[in-house]
Amino acid sequence: MRLSRLASYAVQLREVKESDCERVWQWRNLEHVRTQMKNRGAIEWQHHQQWFNSMLVDDKQQHFIIHYKATAIGVINIHAEHNLEIAESASIGIYISDTQYLNNIVAFAPSLVMLDYAFNDLNMLYLHSEVRRENQAAIRYNQQLGYQLKEHPSDNHMLSISLNQSEFEQATTKIKHFLNRG
Repeated sequence: MRLSRLASYAVQLREVKESDCERVWQWRNLEHVRTQMKNRGAIEWQHHQQWFNSMLVDDKQQHFIIHYKATAIGVINIHAEHNLEIAESASIGIYISDTQYLNNIVAFAPSLVMLDYAFNDLNMLYLHSEVRRENQAAIRYNQQLGYQLKEHPSDNHMLSISLNQSEFEQATTKIKHFLNRG
């Protein structure tokens, strides 16, 4: 079941809406965000608008603004090859705009909320994604969530990562307990 608001682990996720277009464009162009994406170039406003407007009506993806203590701090998204409500697998992407929340325990909270949503509400069987090989922080982050790494089949600069619900639950029990303490 597709939801537009999610909350747990001290964060709230609100589905992106039309009025978020400019803010999301600015965040996607932040150097610390852009340099970790597959396409590292600056994103032009017109291209962003096209992408954003198509994303809003696409049943294969869903994007959420991350709120921590009533402040918007980034975006997390889920994307599948088929409608999210019937897909068996998807990928999740996240970027934190506010650098004070990078590399600390708060950065785990939106991923935990999204992974719970993917496995429990959307009934995904597994999640997969790609990570830049040199992005050691992202690799450690994903491993702490339970993701398994393997060589990318066609890109030497990337690693493939995958996760099922059992791996996720086993890897995150302590993190979830810590974040639920408030």
